[in-house]
Amino acid sequence: MRWWENFFDEYYPEVYANLETLTSKEIDGVVKILGVKPRNRILDLCCGYGRHSHELARRGYKVTGYDLSSFFIQRAKREAESLKIKVKFVQGDMRELPFKSEFNSVINMFTSFGYFQSERDNLKVLKGINAALRPKGLFLLDTINRELILKDFQMRRWVQRKNFWMLEDSLFDPFTSRQETTRTLLFENQPRREYFFSLRLYTLTEMLSNLKNTGFIIEQVLGDFDLNEYSTNSPRMIILARKKR
Repeated sequence: MRWWENFFDEYYPEVYANLETLTSKEIDGVVKILGVKPRNRILDLCCGYGRHSHELARRGYKVTGYDLSSFFIQRAKREAESLKIKVKFVQGDMRELPFKSEFNSVINMFTSFGYFQSERDNLKVLKGINAALRPKGLFLLDTINRELILKDFQMRRWVQRKNFWMLEDSLFDPFTSRQETTRTLLFENQPRREYFFSLRLYTLTEMLSNLKNTGFIIEQVLGDFDLNEYSTNSPRMIILARKKR
C-alpha cells in the first residue's frame, strides 16, 4: 500500500499544529549539531509544508525543500512568498533524488524515513542522500526512538484537536519491526476521514549499520534537540553522519 501518496493532506498540519511552537528550538539544535555557516546549502528532505525550510532560510541558509506532496509544496511556496524569504521547493520521490554533490548538509526531520516496505527502497533513500552531499557533507537524521515507543506502546489513543477528535489504532509487528496505524478524524458536521500509515522502526544498531553501508561515517548520536546523549528513554533518535568522501 502506497499510503504516503494520500496521507499528507490539508488536515495533516492540523493534526500536528502543536509542533509549530517547537520549530525554532529544533532549528537551534540542527544548526548547533551541523555547525553550518551562513549561505551553506541545505537540503530539507521530506520538507512537508516547509516549517523547517522556512526557519533555516530566515536565518540566512540556502535551502532546498524536497517533498512528494504537491499540496505541501504549493503551501510551502506560498508561505515563503508571504514571509519574503527565498527557498527552492522541489516535488519528487525521495527514492529518486536528482541532486549530485550539491549540498553541504541534508536534514530529514520528524520521522520521515522508513516508509517503504522494501528495505532496498529505504536504503536507496540513504544512497541518494549520500550522492546529493558534497564531499564530507553532513546528514542529520531525526527519527522516532523505537525503544521508547515500544516501552510505552499505545494500541489506541484519543487526541483532541481544534476542529476534530482523532482516534489512532496501532499495532506493532515484531517480525517486520513496523508500526501500522489507522487514524480516524471525527468532525462535528462533516464525514469522518480515515488514514493509514506504516513505519519501519529501526533500532540504533540497525540505523548505524544502514548508514555505514551506504557510505557514511557516524559522527554523533543524540536523544533530543537539547543535545542530550541518546538513551533508550530519549524522545528522539538523532544521528549525525558524514559522507566518507
